[in-house]
Amino acid sequence: MKTHLLAKNQVRCFLAAVFVVPSLALAQAPEPETIKTDYKLAYRSALSEYEAYKEQSVQSWKEANDKVGEIGGWRAYAKEMRQAEPATQSDQPAPGHDAAHGGKK
Repeated sequence: MKTHLLAKNQVRCFLAAVFVVPSLALAQAPEPETIKTDYKLAYRSALSEYEAYKEQSVQSWKEANDKVGEIGGWRAYAKEMRQAEPATQSDQPAPGHDAAHGGKK
């Protein structure tokens, strides 16, 4: 029975060491240095570039359609966009691709 009590005491001492020693090590760890930031200088409002709504005149859809027709329709806009593309691109498909992007089957 004495050996049984001795084993219980050893277990208690072991458990105490397991829980106490790490907490003592953490208690004596130095505090990390904090970096002080001056937030007043770094703050920028998300609304600083906000532009208030301004009433705009709107033409009728009929006038807008007529104007687009005078310019040349959607093809004029497509041509304008095509001319804005870099000159390095060509109309030829990339090597290994056919015009339908389906490849050879």
